[in-house]
Amino acid sequence: MKTSTTLRLALLLLCLLSLTACVGGRMGVSWPSIGLIDLNGEQHIALAYNNDVALLSPANGSPARLLNPVNGQPLRDNDGNPRSWVFRGSDNGGGQFYAQPIPLDAENMLIADNNGRLLRVDSVVVELVREVPIEGKVVASMLAADDVLYVPFQDGGLGAYAMDGYRELWRFPTEEGIWAQPLLVGDSLIFPSLDHYLYALDRETGALRWKVDLGGGIASTPLLANDRLYVGSFNKGFFEVSLDGVILSSYETQNWVWGTPAIDADGVVYLADLSGFVHALDTEAGLAPRWSRGVAERGIRAGPLVVRDRVVVASRDGKVYWLDRYDGALINAREIDDRPELLGDMLLLEPSETVKIDEPLLLVTSVHDGRLLIAFGIDGRQTWVYPR
Repeated sequence: MKTSTTLRLALLLLCLLSLTACVGGRMGVSWPSIGLIDLNGEQHIALAYNNDVALLSPANGSPARLLNPVNGQPLRDNDGNPRSWVFRGSDNGGGQFYAQPIPLDAENMLIADNNGRLLRVDSVVVELVREVPIEGKVVASMLAADDVLYVPFQDGGLGAYAMDGYRELWRFPTEEGIWAQPLLVGDSLIFPSLDHYLYALDRETGALRWKVDLGGGIASTPLLANDRLYVGSFNKGFFEVSLDGVILSSYETQNWVWGTPAIDADGVVYLADLSGFVHALDTEAGLAPRWSRGVAERGIRAGPLVVRDRVVVASRDGKVYWLDRYDGALINAREIDDRPELLGDMLLLEPSETVKIDEPLLLVTSVHDGRLLIAFGIDGRQTWVYPR
């Protein structure tokens, strides 16, 4: 059974990642990763994709300007132009980046590349300070906790490294790759693998506490809610799992589930599948369905977002959809110019003292270099676009 699923997974990855016939000629091996990171006391959007990591202003999507730490004036290049916060792999050993950077302090951050390196970068002047070879490629974001760095490897295995010198403390092997960030729950590290298992390890020793077979590859970080784990797999299944590794409930979807689900204040969990369906399930009633809707023309890889009384999904068909979270009715759909595939996870930004925006923003990534990141108001109005 696993052999058959592995073959199907390989075909899907070819379609999603590189095969011309499936994705219209797109090159590259992954999709953009977005998150938030502090720079000069303000939160900026961290965007990692292919050869670049960029820090962008939430207000307009432009790369952050580099400032002299002494006088606060803009840093300039040899031609007198203001310098922007873009770390280029082409200038740093051909690095490729698909994972979020990790801030180390006010002046340094750590970036994993897909060439088997950890790169320590001076975040003030955006220059490489140190590189550390590691045995494996990385496509999922790392996790840092209590001076230990946990690294998921694309081809299999989870490694723990001391932050003070990046020496390997332990490594736990898996038969297939880990394509999602580990989750820390108490003193347990919980993570999925494409080998069908959801694992829990002792965070200090790497010893196995439990593993549960979900019948297909798992490529997303589980959602932790109400002391339960919610996660989908590539066997058309979605699962509620206890923190000691017991499957409590399950639900059959139309197709494989890739993205991390979302949950609302009423305990309804929302997930999407690769047939373009969105599902709403009641976690208080053993994942009983509230509604299920065929929404998109193509598959939905990214997990949904709950935004007020809406559920928002982005699809491979190049559209973003707003649904009523109570009944799944379609409220709005926005088509991105040229309809690029929307594969990366979305991000909701709320105004705050450190996020300098006037209204909430919904960030959507595409695989189009001219529209790598698109910002919408929560009502669907496009506000800005970041082209690489």
